[in-house]
Amino acid sequence: MDSSMDWASLQADLLYSITRHLREPEDFVRFRAVCPQWRSAVRHTDHAFFQPWIMASRWHEDEYSEDVRFYSLSREKAIKVCVPDMKGKRVAASGSGHLVAIDKDDDLSAVLVNPLTGKITMLPRLPESIFHDKGAHGWVAGEGAIVVVLSNWLSESTALWYHGGGINMDSWAVVPQRKLGLRMPYYVQMLAAHGDHMQKNLTEADGDDEDAIVLQQFMQKVEVLGDSRPTSGNDLFRATTPYHHEWFSLYRIVGKENVLVHDIGDAVVVQSRANCARTYMILGSQYFATLSSKNSFYYLGKQFCHSDVYNALYKKCLASEQVTFMKRLPEDWKLCDEWFMPTLK
Repeated sequence: MDSSMDWASLQADLLYSITRHLREPEDFVRFRAVCPQWRSAVRHTDHAFFQPWIMASRWHEDEYSEDVRFYSLSREKAIKVCVPDMKGKRVAASGSGHLVAIDKDDDLSAVLVNPLTGKITMLPRLPESIFHDKGAHGWVAGEGAIVVVLSNWLSESTALWYHGGGINMDSWAVVPQRKLGLRMPYYVQMLAAHGDHMQKNLTEADGDDEDAIVLQQFMQKVEVLGDSRPTSGNDLFRATTPYHHEWFSLYRIVGKENVLVHDIGDAVVVQSRANCARTYMILGSQYFATLSSKNSFYYLGKQFCHSDVYNALYKKCLASEQVTFMKRLPEDWKLCDEWFMPTLK
């Protein structure tokens, strides 16, 4: 008689209870690797572990390190994730649980990395005319399907790559950088439909079109959320760039009109100051006490107290527009103002 345990047959309630005691990134990865039943038992929305992290800056001494460092507000501790394939590469973009890393010795070689699972996806070689000896920065968006957006300050073009829904691009789509903010939803739609052949099917708007000019002016002060999860229907939200909390506002887009939003129900918004593409609208969680106030923005900044200056977390209530100092962050933390949404997808 075979007395071995059939681990896949464990009851769902027991598996779920076990996941609540997992504490380290490696624990989640190993747990999910056992079988499909164990994988499905890890529910992102029920774990503070999968709430927003803050990504550390990679300074000169560790810019090409294999270690990626984060800070978890829910656990109030730094998290170091070792990704061997990151060694010799710098982080050029992040978002939606992924990083884009570019090789130190070959600035046209890039990879898409999920630091939590260690999964590496080779990206097509970057267009030489745009990126060679010019640097690259950008963002990653999407859940399920992934969109990578890369550009630099010296070029008038932006490179787009899409993966998901049967689309796996072997080259980058190149679009005008000045039209990106205005036409990004359209570009994503075309990428999802045509992949590498997107550009053959584009219908670019006339540069003198009055509606386009109005929207471009509007987009100079209002940015599209990088990963919005609306509380109802197919609402489209945009948020102002938070260089100062007095300018921090959220809008719902109705046709071509922008309507100031004072209520997003049980959701919260975490926003990166330097790049609105790394802005997330998420449902509040009872397991994440630090961000427990619903209908609010959370963002990072400097707190000045007499001769002391330190990194801090702030909250702005949408309804009252009141700004509240929430938490002092560790003094030795190499803070940048980018939020990161850990994912096992």
